[in-house]
Amino acid sequence: NTTFEIRRVSDGGLVDTVTTGTDGRVYVPLASDSYYAVETEAGKGYQIDSTPIYFTVEDGKTTTKTVTNKAISGILIHKVNAITGEGIPGVSFILYDSGNNPIAQETSDDRGYVRFENLTAGRYYLRELENEGYIPDTQKKTVYVKSGETTEIEWQNTPVTGQIQITKRSADYNPTNGLPAGTLLEGAVFEITDKAGNVVDTIRTNNRGLAVSKRLPLSRYFVREVKAPEHYGISEKKLTVYLEHEGQIVRIEVQDSNLLTGVSIKKTGPVQAVPSQPIRYVFSEIKNSSTTTLNSFYWRDQLPAQVTLSKIVTGSYNQPLSYKVVYKTNLSGDYRTLADNLSTSKVYVLDARPAVLGLAANERVTEVMFVFGIVPAGFAQVETPYIYATARSGLANNSGIVNVADVGGLYNGQWIQAVSRWLTTVYTKTTVKLPKTGY
Repeated sequence: NTTFEIRRVSDGGLVDTVTTGTDGRVYVPLASDSYYAVETEAGKGYQIDSTPIYFTVEDGKTTTKTVTNKAISGILIHKVNAITGEGIPGVSFILYDSGNNPIAQETSDDRGYVRFENLTAGRYYLRELENEGYIPDTQKKTVYVKSGETTEIEWQNTPVTGQIQITKRSADYNPTNGLPAGTLLEGAVFEITDKAGNVVDTIRTNNRGLAVSKRLPLSRYFVREVKAPEHYGISEKKLTVYLEHEGQIVRIEVQDSNLLTGVSIKKTGPVQAVPSQPIRYVFSEIKNSSTTTLNSFYWRDQLPAQVTLSKIVTGSYNQPLSYKVVYKTNLSGDYRTLADNLSTSKVYVLDARPAVLGLAANERVTEVMFVFGIVPAGFAQVETPYIYATARSGLANNSGIVNVADVGGLYNGQWIQAVSRWLTTVYTKTTVKLPKTGY
């Protein structure tokens, strides 16, 4: 499996490409001429030798050339945590030759591996440089490298560790469960992340309000509450913790305030409408009135069969977010996007006539929804949104057009929602036949 290119000396032209067999030999039939061979691929475990090999071929004679390759030798170190067995990245090692002269320095990769390659057989020494967060092991180790082999070493380090303890209390009296301020709270969940943003531990407070981390290497960490006890709001603070010496326990107290969840929406429109008359629906008081952030926040208007959608005025909102407007029709159960990447600070007028939306003759919009995603406490409309529609022709006198709007958001997996309804009564012209009076 060693490959050579055979070329003419006269013009460098490629004559053949050949590969040695299992016996390390290859035979090439050639016309009389001067040639040279260049090794292009070495056998596995050997260093390539690209030095040209010149030779001349004569009629009726066989020319023999012998080429030697040095075996590739090396050292592979796996730097691991002595407790978890996980690789430790970013640890540097110095390699010394048999005369104790430094000849190379390499650093462990993201899986804790360090490679020294292309070494000749013999004795070497390795020394680890200081490793932050671990008990240092700086004593030189002797390593013997054999020709054509990679010497593998597992090098363990014991981490220097500390611990984080969190106490969770209520910040004030909770009227929902009747617990006073300062009550120790069970069920709060915290995430601990390292400097790179990796979650290193997730802990939960017990019935004494205490959450305790596992033993952590000395470093800087960030603590964030991800789930609050029932009837309490999540603390928005992201805490920074430094573990600086062996056995250190950093104690933190976190307070949660009462959780109030609520959303609101109000919809109004005309009290009466005649068939084929334009109708304008007005939306107000759209708000996340909770004391906490809500996920998957939306507001929606469900259009009855008696009206045809024509235009949407989006309104504006008090928090800088990006949102989209989607809709459904009577012929499709899936949402279609009407407009995307809208700014809450701007008011948009969206043309939603059936012809613009490309609807079929018997197709109509049944639902329009504004999708905001995550909204903070106090998120609310500023400028008024409107939905314009047209009452369909042929509606019966005194029939009702019921329009429903709702708003909602998720907190801890539960929907917080509010609904507003509006009734418009249809009025049609009534023709009465009067009697003839005579004279």
